[in-house]
Amino acid sequence: MIPYISFLRKARVLIVDLLSDEIRSDKLSENLSQLKVLLKSGIIIYISYNEYGEYGYQINYSPEKNDFSRFDNFDDRWNVSTKPHHFHKGNAEVIASPMSGEPNHDIPILVKFVKEGTINRR
Repeated sequence: MIPYISFLRKARVLIVDLLSDEIRSDKLSENLSQLKVLLKSGIIIYISYNEYGEYGYQINYSPEKNDFSRFDNFDDRWNVSTKPHHFHKGNAEVIASPMSGEPNHDIPILVKFVKEGTINRR
C-alpha cells in the first residue's frame, strides 16, 4: 500500500469517529488522495495527503469566496515559526500551525477547531 493512502484511511477513521453525530456524508477518493466530509451544518472538510509528505486540511464554511480555513505544508514561503506547517485564514492571513501532517496528531486538533468554533475565519 502507498504510505500516504494509509494516512488518508487513518484520517477517515478518526474523523468519522470524532464527528460521527455531525456528519451527513463522507467520501474517500484514493485516486485523488482526498477525503471529503460534509457536515450537517453545511461545512465541508477536505483532507489530503500526497507522495511528497505534504498534507492539506481545508474547512469550507460556505460557497462564498475566501470563506475557508486551511492547514497545510505545501510550501515554505510563509515566515512562521512552524515553517513549513502553516494555517490560512481565507486568503488574507497566514499564521503558525499546530499541525504536523500525521493523522493521529492532527485530526483530533482539526475536529476540536471545527466543534468548538475556535477558528477565527473572518
